[in-house]
Amino acid sequence: MVSWAITGATRGIGFGFVSHLSANSNDKVFALIRSRATAGPLEELAAKRKNIHVIVTDIADPKKLAQAAAEITQVTAGSLDVLILNASSAGPETSALSPTAFIGKEEALENEINENIKTNVISNIYVVNAFLDLIRNGKEKKIAFITSPSGDVEFTRITGLPTLLGYSVSKAGVNMVATKYAVELAPEGIKTVSLSPGWVDTDSGEPRAVTGDTEVRKFILTAFHKIDESVEAPISVEESVRLQLQVIESLTEADSGKSLTHRGNSDGWF
Repeated sequence: MVSWAITGATRGIGFGFVSHLSANSNDKVFALIRSRATAGPLEELAAKRKNIHVIVTDIADPKKLAQAAAEITQVTAGSLDVLILNASSAGPETSALSPTAFIGKEEALENEINENIKTNVISNIYVVNAFLDLIRNGKEKKIAFITSPSGDVEFTRITGLPTLLGYSVSKAGVNMVATKYAVELAPEGIKTVSLSPGWVDTDSGEPRAVTGDTEVRKFILTAFHKIDESVEAPISVEESVRLQLQVIESLTEADSGKSLTHRGNSDGWF
């Protein structure tokens, strides 16, 4: 039996993790969500699979996260094997602006950066710290931060994509946070990884922008082709989750703290 906790489990990749992992009835899956109001599919699945435990919390609130950790403790007797930090946000509407487009829009710039850092970096630190004792008592002792190629310097440099400023900065920050935890917690046998899910066909974020408007799709694919000429479409949530779990399950001390793609390397973005 392995116990898993996934943040941002209502839809997309987070829900994909819950669906895939809960198919093994021996595993315990904790789906952390912000509200039940938008969790219809998750609630339906949890009604069928008794190994899914839906926990409503707020990743920006350490007190509520402590309560969530207490709920997990009641089920697992105080342990958690794997924590997957999937919850994320692309930030304000200004995400479509490049750095120079913020000239004369200093307040918007601060909001663009701060909102992304708050949601994608600080909140993840809150979650890890709230659940750390559970991880210490787990068998696997693994923490996976779901990141993005947008936070990778070489990906950005080669593709030439100047937008998603705050999101990119925050994902680069997530990569560093994962490494900081890795070096601090290594003596305790705890391993971390920053994991890019690939270009995934979800209902939000970059993939939807690309699969929607024809001109946007053409522009983005031109950029992506600078990395991989063969890419033409996003992969399914199911494929992304399956590949990511292979990376998580095979994570070793030697790779702890690295930023990896869903293919287990540093440049297999698609």
